[in-house]
Amino acid sequence: MTNFSDLLENSFCDRFDGYRYSTTVGNAPFKTAFFVNAALNVPFAIIATLANALVIISIWRSPSLHTPASMLLIGLAMSDLGVGLFVQPFYIIRLLSFAKQGTANFTCISTAALTITGAFLSVVSFKTLTAISLERCLSLRLHLRYEDVVTMKRVRRILAVVWLWSGISAIVWVVFVPSYKSHYFAIGIALCLVISTVAYVKIYRIARSHRRQIKSHQVAADPNNLRRRKKSAWNMFLVYCVLLCCYLPWSIMLAVGKITGYKTWNWIAINFTLTIVNINSSINPLIYCYRMREIRKAMSHTLYTMILRRTKTHRRS
Repeated sequence: MTNFSDLLENSFCDRFDGYRYSTTVGNAPFKTAFFVNAALNVPFAIIATLANALVIISIWRSPSLHTPASMLLIGLAMSDLGVGLFVQPFYIIRLLSFAKQGTANFTCISTAALTITGAFLSVVSFKTLTAISLERCLSLRLHLRYEDVVTMKRVRRILAVVWLWSGISAIVWVVFVPSYKSHYFAIGIALCLVISTVAYVKIYRIARSHRRQIKSHQVAADPNNLRRRKKSAWNMFLVYCVLLCCYLPWSIMLAVGKITGYKTWNWIAINFTLTIVNINSSINPLIYCYRMREIRKAMSHTLYTMILRRTKTHRRS
Protein backbone atom coordinates (compact mmCIF):
# COMPACT_ATOMS: atom_id res chain seq x y z
CA MET A 1 0.00 0.00 0.00
CA THR A 2 1.29 3.47 -0.92
CA ASN A 3 1.72 5.67 2.14
CA PHE A 4 1.08 9.41 2.28
CA SER A 5 4.71 10.48 1.96
CA ASP A 6 5.27 8.31 -1.13
CA LEU A 7 2.10 9.66 -2.70
CA LEU A 8 3.17 13.23 -1.89
CA GLU A 9 6.61 12.70 -3.39
CA ASN A 10 5.35 11.10 -6.60
CA SER A 11 2.31 13.24 -7.32
CA PHE A 12 3.24 16.64 -5.86
CA CYS A 13 6.94 17.44 -5.62
CA ASP A 14 7.87 16.03 -9.03
CA ARG A 15 5.63 18.67 -10.61
CA PHE A 16 8.13 21.40 -9.72
CA ASP A 17 11.09 22.05 -12.03
CA GLY A 18 13.45 22.78 -9.14
CA TYR A 19 12.63 19.57 -7.30
CA ARG A 20 13.01 17.51 -10.48
CA TYR A 21 16.39 19.15 -11.08
CA SER A 22 17.46 18.34 -7.50
CA THR A 23 16.38 14.73 -7.98
CA THR A 24 18.41 14.45 -11.18
CA VAL A 25 21.61 16.08 -9.90
CA GLY A 26 21.58 14.83 -6.29
CA ASN A 27 22.75 16.65 -3.18
CA ALA A 28 26.54 16.32 -3.53
CA PRO A 29 27.17 19.67 -5.32
CA PHE A 30 25.00 21.60 -2.84
CA LYS A 31 25.87 20.25 0.62
CA THR A 32 28.21 22.99 1.82
CA ALA A 33 26.18 25.82 0.29
CA PHE A 34 22.91 24.54 1.78
CA PHE A 35 24.40 24.08 5.27
CA VAL A 36 25.72 27.66 5.15
CA ASN A 37 22.40 28.95 3.85
CA ALA A 38 20.47 27.15 6.60
CA ALA A 39 22.75 28.64 9.27
CA LEU A 40 22.26 32.09 7.74
CA ASN A 41 18.48 31.81 8.02
CA VAL A 42 18.43 30.89 11.73
CA PRO A 43 19.19 34.34 13.25
CA PHE A 44 16.96 36.14 10.77
CA ALA A 45 14.06 33.79 11.54
CA ILE A 46 14.43 34.72 15.22
CA ILE A 47 14.67 38.45 14.43
CA ALA A 48 11.63 38.36 12.13
CA THR A 49 9.56 36.55 14.74
CA LEU A 50 10.47 38.68 17.75
CA ALA A 51 10.59 42.06 15.98
CA ASN A 52 7.28 41.70 14.16
CA ALA A 53 5.59 40.32 17.26
CA LEU A 54 6.82 43.41 19.11
CA VAL A 55 5.43 45.69 16.38
CA ILE A 56 2.00 44.01 16.49
CA ILE A 57 1.79 44.03 20.30
CA SER A 58 2.99 47.65 20.52
CA ILE A 59 0.42 48.95 18.02
CA TRP A 60 -2.36 46.91 19.58
CA ARG A 61 -1.59 48.24 23.09
CA SER A 62 -1.44 51.89 21.96
CA PRO A 63 -4.90 53.45 21.51
CA SER A 64 -3.42 56.42 19.65
CA LEU A 65 -2.21 54.03 16.94
CA HIS A 66 -5.61 52.45 16.32
CA THR A 67 -5.90 54.02 12.87
CA PRO A 68 -6.52 52.55 9.39
CA ALA A 69 -2.87 53.09 8.46
CA SER A 70 -1.63 51.27 11.58
CA MET A 71 -4.15 48.45 11.03
CA LEU A 72 -2.72 47.88 7.54
CA LEU A 73 0.75 47.95 9.07
CA ILE A 74 -0.34 45.22 11.49
CA GLY A 75 -1.46 43.18 8.47
CA LEU A 76 1.99 43.52 6.89
CA ALA A 77 3.72 42.72 10.20
CA MET A 78 1.57 39.59 10.58
CA SER A 79 2.69 38.30 7.19
CA ASP A 80 6.32 39.01 8.15
CA LEU A 81 5.72 37.24 11.47
CA GLY A 82 4.47 34.24 9.50
CA VAL A 83 7.71 34.22 7.52
CA GLY A 84 9.73 34.02 10.73
CA LEU A 85 7.46 31.43 12.36
CA PHE A 86 6.77 29.14 9.39
CA VAL A 87 8.49 29.95 6.09
CA GLN A 88 12.06 30.20 7.35
CA PRO A 89 11.84 27.13 9.65
CA PHE A 90 10.40 25.09 6.75
CA TYR A 91 13.15 26.49 4.51
CA ILE A 92 15.86 25.57 7.01
CA ILE A 93 14.43 22.06 7.36
CA ARG A 94 14.30 21.65 3.58
CA LEU A 95 17.90 22.81 3.13
CA LEU A 96 19.21 20.51 5.86
CA SER A 97 17.09 17.56 4.75
CA PHE A 98 18.25 17.84 1.14
CA ALA A 99 21.89 18.33 2.17
CA LYS A 100 21.77 15.17 4.33
CA GLN A 101 19.31 12.87 2.53
CA GLY A 102 18.81 14.29 -0.96
CA THR A 103 15.26 14.20 -2.32
CA ALA A 104 13.89 11.83 0.33
CA ASN A 105 10.27 11.80 1.50
CA PHE A 106 10.95 14.24 4.34
CA THR A 107 12.57 16.66 1.89
CA CYS A 108 9.43 16.51 -0.23
CA ILE A 109 7.17 17.16 2.77
CA SER A 110 9.23 20.18 3.85
CA THR A 111 9.25 21.43 0.23
CA ALA A 112 5.45 21.17 0.08
CA ALA A 113 5.07 23.05 3.38
CA LEU A 114 7.56 25.72 2.29
CA THR A 115 5.92 26.20 -1.10
CA ILE A 116 2.39 26.61 0.25
CA THR A 117 3.26 28.92 3.17
CA GLY A 118 5.75 30.89 1.09
CA ALA A 119 3.25 31.44 -1.73
CA PHE A 120 0.50 32.37 0.73
CA LEU A 121 2.51 34.94 2.71
CA SER A 122 4.17 36.42 -0.38
CA VAL A 123 0.77 37.14 -1.89
CA VAL A 124 -0.41 38.62 1.42
CA SER A 125 2.64 40.92 1.58
CA PHE A 126 2.24 42.24 -1.96
CA LYS A 127 -1.51 42.77 -1.63
CA THR A 128 -1.16 44.46 1.76
CA LEU A 129 1.53 46.81 0.44
CA THR A 130 -0.75 47.61 -2.49
CA ALA A 131 -3.58 48.39 -0.06
CA ILE A 132 -1.20 50.60 1.96
CA SER A 133 -0.16 52.56 -1.14
CA LEU A 134 -3.82 53.17 -2.05
CA GLU A 135 -4.68 54.16 1.53
CA ARG A 136 -1.80 56.66 1.64
CA CYS A 137 -2.84 58.10 -1.71
CA LEU A 138 -6.43 58.51 -0.51
CA SER A 139 -5.25 60.19 2.69
CA LEU A 140 -3.66 62.96 0.63
CA ARG A 141 -6.34 63.23 -2.05
CA LEU A 142 -9.42 63.22 0.19
CA HIS A 143 -8.11 65.53 2.93
CA LEU A 144 -11.02 66.11 5.35
CA ARG A 145 -13.18 63.36 3.80
CA TYR A 146 -10.48 60.73 4.42
CA GLU A 147 -11.75 59.70 7.86
CA ASP A 148 -15.28 59.25 6.53
CA VAL A 149 -14.18 57.09 3.59
CA VAL A 150 -11.28 55.08 5.06
CA THR A 151 -12.56 53.61 8.32
CA MET A 152 -11.24 50.90 10.63
CA LYS A 153 -14.20 48.68 9.81
CA ARG A 154 -13.51 48.85 6.08
CA VAL A 155 -9.79 48.26 6.56
CA ARG A 156 -10.47 45.16 8.68
CA ARG A 157 -12.74 43.82 5.95
CA ILE A 158 -10.08 44.48 3.31
CA LEU A 159 -7.45 42.66 5.36
CA ALA A 160 -9.80 39.72 5.91
CA VAL A 161 -10.44 39.49 2.16
CA VAL A 162 -6.70 39.77 1.42
CA TRP A 163 -5.80 36.92 3.77
CA LEU A 164 -8.71 34.70 2.69
CA TRP A 165 -8.14 35.32 -1.01
CA SER A 166 -4.38 34.80 -0.66
CA GLY A 167 -4.86 31.52 1.20
CA ILE A 168 -7.28 30.14 -1.37
CA SER A 169 -5.10 31.35 -4.25
CA ALA A 170 -1.94 29.82 -2.81
CA ILE A 171 -3.57 26.42 -2.26
CA VAL A 172 -5.20 26.40 -5.70
CA TRP A 173 -2.06 27.56 -7.51
CA VAL A 174 0.36 25.29 -5.69
CA VAL A 175 -1.69 22.12 -5.22
CA PHE A 176 -4.02 21.98 -8.19
CA VAL A 177 -2.29 23.86 -11.00
CA PRO A 178 1.44 23.90 -10.18
CA SER A 179 2.45 24.03 -13.83
CA TYR A 180 0.75 27.43 -14.12
CA LYS A 181 1.83 28.73 -10.71
CA SER A 182 4.65 30.90 -12.05
CA HIS A 183 2.38 32.54 -14.61
CA TYR A 184 -0.33 33.29 -12.06
CA PHE A 185 2.18 34.68 -9.58
CA ALA A 186 3.90 36.79 -12.23
CA ILE A 187 0.59 38.29 -13.37
CA GLY A 188 -0.66 38.88 -9.81
CA ILE A 189 2.56 40.43 -8.56
CA ALA A 190 2.90 42.57 -11.72
CA LEU A 191 -0.63 43.89 -11.15
CA CYS A 192 0.18 44.76 -7.52
CA LEU A 193 3.39 46.51 -8.60
CA VAL A 194 1.60 48.54 -11.27
CA ILE A 195 -1.13 49.67 -8.86
CA SER A 196 1.40 50.57 -6.12
CA THR A 197 3.67 52.42 -8.55
CA VAL A 198 0.76 54.46 -9.95
CA ALA A 199 -0.37 55.28 -6.39
CA TYR A 200 3.08 56.50 -5.34
CA VAL A 201 3.44 58.56 -8.53
CA LYS A 202 0.14 60.25 -7.66
CA ILE A 203 1.38 60.79 -4.10
CA TYR A 204 4.49 62.48 -5.47
CA ARG A 205 2.41 64.75 -7.69
CA ILE A 206 0.09 65.68 -4.82
CA ALA A 207 3.06 66.47 -2.57
CA ARG A 208 4.66 68.58 -5.29
CA SER A 209 1.40 70.45 -5.83
CA HIS A 210 1.14 71.19 -2.10
CA ARG A 211 4.72 72.44 -2.08
CA ARG A 212 4.01 74.82 -4.95
CA GLN A 213 0.89 76.15 -3.21
CA ILE A 214 2.89 76.88 -0.07
CA LYS A 215 5.64 78.67 -2.03
CA SER A 216 3.10 80.75 -3.94
CA HIS A 217 1.28 81.56 -0.65
CA GLN A 218 -1.97 80.00 -1.89
CA VAL A 219 -2.16 78.32 1.51
CA ALA A 220 -1.06 79.89 4.75
CA ALA A 221 0.99 76.90 5.92
CA ASP A 222 1.30 73.20 5.57
CA PRO A 223 -1.11 71.69 8.14
CA ASN A 224 0.44 69.28 10.60
CA ASN A 225 -1.82 66.39 9.70
CA LEU A 226 -1.10 66.82 5.97
CA ARG A 227 2.64 66.95 6.59
CA ARG A 228 2.33 63.85 8.78
CA ARG A 229 0.44 62.00 6.06
CA LYS A 230 3.05 62.86 3.44
CA LYS A 231 5.82 61.62 5.71
CA SER A 232 3.91 58.39 6.34
CA ALA A 233 3.48 57.90 2.59
CA TRP A 234 7.22 58.27 1.96
CA ASN A 235 8.01 55.88 4.82
CA MET A 236 5.80 53.21 3.26
CA PHE A 237 7.34 53.94 -0.14
CA LEU A 238 10.68 53.06 1.45
CA VAL A 239 9.21 49.75 2.67
CA TYR A 240 7.93 49.15 -0.87
CA CYS A 241 11.36 49.84 -2.40
CA VAL A 242 13.11 47.54 0.08
CA LEU A 243 10.65 44.76 -0.80
CA LEU A 244 11.45 45.19 -4.50
CA CYS A 245 15.20 45.15 -3.81
CA CYS A 246 14.86 41.91 -1.82
CA TYR A 247 12.71 40.16 -4.43
CA LEU A 248 14.62 41.35 -7.51
CA PRO A 249 17.75 39.10 -7.24
CA TRP A 250 15.63 35.99 -6.63
CA SER A 251 13.31 36.85 -9.52
CA ILE A 252 16.26 37.31 -11.87
CA MET A 253 17.93 34.04 -10.85
CA LEU A 254 14.62 32.16 -11.10
CA ALA A 255 13.94 33.60 -14.56
CA VAL A 256 17.45 32.64 -15.71
CA GLY A 257 16.93 29.09 -14.46
CA LYS A 258 13.57 28.70 -16.17
CA ILE A 259 14.78 30.17 -19.47
CA THR A 260 18.21 28.55 -19.79
CA GLY A 261 17.66 25.49 -17.58
CA TYR A 262 18.85 24.99 -14.01
CA LYS A 263 22.58 24.62 -13.42
CA THR A 264 24.56 24.10 -10.21
CA TRP A 265 25.58 27.76 -9.81
CA ASN A 266 22.08 28.94 -10.69
CA TRP A 267 20.35 26.60 -8.21
CA ILE A 268 22.71 27.71 -5.42
CA ALA A 269 22.07 31.36 -6.36
CA ILE A 270 18.29 30.82 -6.36
CA ASN A 271 18.41 29.42 -2.83
CA PHE A 272 20.69 32.17 -1.47
CA THR A 273 18.60 34.93 -3.08
CA LEU A 274 15.50 33.32 -1.55
CA THR A 275 17.20 33.94 1.80
CA ILE A 276 17.37 37.63 0.84
CA VAL A 277 13.60 37.52 0.24
CA ASN A 278 13.15 36.06 3.74
CA ILE A 279 15.44 38.69 5.28
CA ASN A 280 12.99 41.35 4.08
CA SER A 281 10.71 40.30 6.96
CA SER A 282 13.49 41.19 9.42
CA ILE A 283 14.23 44.55 7.77
CA ASN A 284 10.67 45.92 7.82
CA PRO A 285 10.38 46.23 11.64
CA LEU A 286 13.71 48.09 11.68
CA ILE A 287 12.34 50.55 9.13
CA TYR A 288 9.21 51.09 11.23
CA CYS A 289 11.31 51.70 14.32
CA TYR A 290 13.78 54.03 12.61
CA ARG A 291 11.41 56.06 10.42
CA MET A 292 8.15 56.17 12.41
CA ARG A 293 8.39 58.02 15.72
CA GLU A 294 5.02 56.87 17.05
CA ILE A 295 5.84 53.21 16.34
CA ARG A 296 9.29 53.63 17.90
CA LYS A 297 7.81 55.12 21.07
CA ALA A 298 5.21 52.35 21.30
CA MET A 299 7.86 49.63 20.83
CA SER A 300 10.13 51.24 23.44
CA HIS A 301 7.24 51.47 25.91
CA THR A 302 6.29 47.83 25.32
CA LEU A 303 9.88 46.66 25.85
CA TYR A 304 10.22 48.80 28.98
CA THR A 305 6.96 47.41 30.37
CA MET A 306 8.01 43.82 29.67
CA ILE A 307 11.45 44.28 31.24
CA LEU A 308 10.03 46.10 34.27
CA ARG A 309 7.41 43.41 34.81
CA ARG A 310 10.01 40.64 34.58
CA THR A 311 12.29 42.50 37.00
CA LYS A 312 9.50 42.83 39.56
CA THR A 313 8.67 39.13 39.19
CA HIS A 314 12.29 38.13 39.85
CA ARG A 315 12.46 40.37 42.90
CA ARG A 316 9.32 38.85 44.37
CA SER A 317 10.62 35.31 43.80
